[in-house]
Order: sequence, then C-alpha cells, then structure tokens
Amino acid sequence: MRALVTGVGGFCGAHLVRRLRRESGVEIAGLGLGAQQPAQVCLDRYFQADVTNEAVLSAAVREFKPKLLFHLAGVSGHCATPAHIYDVNIRGTVHVLEAVRAASPDCAIVIAGSASEYGAVDASALPVGEHTPCRPIGPYGISKYAATFIALDYARRYQMRVSVVRAFNIIGPGVPENLLVGALIARAKQALLSTNPVVKIGDMDSKRDFVAVSDAVEAYVRIARSGIRGEIFNICSGRGYSTRYVATMLLANSPRPIALEFNPDLVPTSPVRIIYGSYKKASRAIGFRPSVSLKAALKDVWHSEMGPLGRGTREVDRSSKSGDPAKSLKA
Repeated sequence: MRALVTGVGGFCGAHLVRRLRRESGVEIAGLGLGAQQPAQVCLDRYFQADVTNEAVLSAAVREFKPKLLFHLAGVSGHCATPAHIYDVNIRGTVHVLEAVRAASPDCAIVIAGSASEYGAVDASALPVGEHTPCRPIGPYGISKYAATFIALDYARRYQMRVSVVRAFNIIGPGVPENLLVGALIARAKQALLSTNPVVKIGDMDSKRDFVAVSDAVEAYVRIARSGIRGEIFNICSGRGYSTRYVATMLLANSPRPIALEFNPDLVPTSPVRIIYGSYKKASRAIGFRPSVSLKAALKDVWHSEMGPLGRGTREVDRSSKSGDPAKSLKA
C-alpha cells in the first residue's frame, strides 16, 4: 500500500506520517516545498513540488501511484494575500484531483477542509453538523469551501474515492504560532524569561472546538481506508471552550504562576464568537470519538514545546473551571 501526503512538512503532516508508520506494509511518500525532506518526518520517498505547479505535481503522482492520498497542503489567511490563498487552496486542490484521476484513479483521497467553512453560526444552530449551511468569511474559509465543492464534484462526476474532513482547532506538539495555542506557547516562553510573568490575550470569552492532532490524523486514516466517497466529516470534540479557559489550562502546566492580561490591541476582527461541532456522522461512519482530553492535549503541547522553561507542573485553580465549558455543549 502506498500513501502520499501533500504538505508533509506542516503541523499535521508530520503527525500523520507517524500515524501511518504504525501500520505494516505502507510505503509513505511526502510532497513539500523544500529541496530536502523535513528532518522530523520519516519518509520512504520525498517529492519537491508545489501543488500549484500542475506538471511537477502530476509527475510525482504518476511516478509514485499512491493508493491513499492525504491532501494537507494549503495556505491560511495570516501571512498571505487573497490571490495566493485562492491559488494554493483552490487551484492546488484541482491539480491534486486531476493528477490522481489521470495516474491512479482508484486512489482514496482525503481533502483537508476546515471548520472555517461554516463561518458565523447562530447559537441556535450549534453544534454545527455537516449539513449546517456554510457562510465562510474571508479568503481562507471561502477557498476551503470552494475546494470542498470541487472535491465532491470529482467524487460524483468521476466516481473518485474523495472525502473531505472539516477539522476544527487542532492542537498538539508543533502547533504553529498562527493558531491560538501556538501563540500562547510563544508568549509563555517570553513571559517565563521575566521576573513577573504575564501572557497577554485579546479575547477572553469567544469559544472554539479543539481536537488533539492524534485524534485528527487517526480519523484521516480511517476515512481513507473506509471506501467512503463524496462525503464530508466534522472532526472535532463536540464542545466549546473559551479562550480564557484554554489559556488557564495551558498555563497551569507552568512551574511558575503566569498571569493573564487583556490587551485590546490583540482582539481579533473575526465575527465568529462561538462555534463547536458535532462528530456524530464520523462516529457512525468510522467509529470516531475523541480520545484525548483538552487538558491532556495542552499538557502534551506544553512539555513538548517549552523545553527547560516549562518543567514542573501546578494544579489548575478549580474555580477557573466553573461553568466552562457548559455541560450542554456536547456532540
């Protein structure tokens, strides 16, 4: 069995490769932008290719002929222009699908979508399911929603084995700084170098759904092996956690107290205040259920990313947990 991972040098790519390594008889290839394969990823083959370069991408797929393909390559909206986001996330997805259709049409493809496709959802519609109307906001969410439509069209039009996973906020070792937990880690490192540790955040009360990266990549593999075609799956915890709660739980791992401080300059512009999903469909189809608690996932991130600064633990102040997340926030 041959498996190809695009965006292999990214946060989820490395974890997915490690998950695939646990299976016998799987030859794993990765596709990335760098001239050399990422040092932290154990691959059998590596292809340097940009998914926007149709010829190079097609050549890699034609040479490797995967039976499983995980399309994780993409660009978020933090450090890229709208044109670049649309180019990579939409045109890149088309190139991947066309390359597989031409060279390995029986390959199972998992396309990494995003919870950003849902956009702002009224509280009465929570938790969001796969049939919740999508109203994406901004180039990233719009591009992911377009890529989802394209993937489902290829599944229908060409009978290709394509499915889309809408993962919510993934956390784990290596989480990048453009995501909440990664940003908190970076600020905690700076804070612990001072005599009066303080981490500043701009939004205390918005709520998001968080899922451990190990649970996410397990779902990706199960979906790829399921034979399911033309479906969308939410991969999430089914619960909403406030920024304040996540920050408090993360910083509870610190060997020294770290204070939280509101900074109005850090308040995000997103109108999405509360969103969490339902994983019922994935549970029925592939037996998915999150196995790693938020507390355990945050502890794992802390100890893997903080190094000597983060050694030691303290008990969480139980008063910080009152009513958050609400017991009603369930899948």
